[in-house]
Amino acid sequence: MNIINQVLLLIGPSVLFGYLLKYYLDSKQSKKLEERNKRRIVYEDLAETLGIFISGRIVSIERKNKFLETYAKCWLWASDEVIKEINDFLDFQVVITKGDEIQNQDAKEKYAACVIAMRKDLGFSKTLVKTKDYKFVSF
Repeated sequence: MNIINQVLLLIGPSVLFGYLLKYYLDSKQSKKLEERNKRRIVYEDLAETLGIFISGRIVSIERKNKFLETYAKCWLWASDEVIKEINDFLDFQVVITKGDEIQNQDAKEKYAACVIAMRKDLGFSKTLVKTKDYKFVSF
């Protein structure tokens, strides 16, 4: 009986430590997953709403407002790299003139760079797609 008590005294703290470590790691992993899912939702909305800046697309007040809401959420959830790409894209929009095909092509490349930065931030760090691979469709 004395040996059993000694074994339990030795094993008990190890089991407790193992349980606490597992709980900590699980909660940390759960938080990362929750953050990634939230970021994914924001990036989906952002990829959709950034299209308002590409000429030839229909722009409504609702879509503009949706972009502004999504941009605000980006400051909470996006990585620094994504925020910098988006701001670069927006800075470019200030100087672009509507109808200038060369500048519109540059805008499309900057838009695609934003989307690629979002992909990398969501876990596709080894992505092989380039800005030229993104296709813009006008109806």
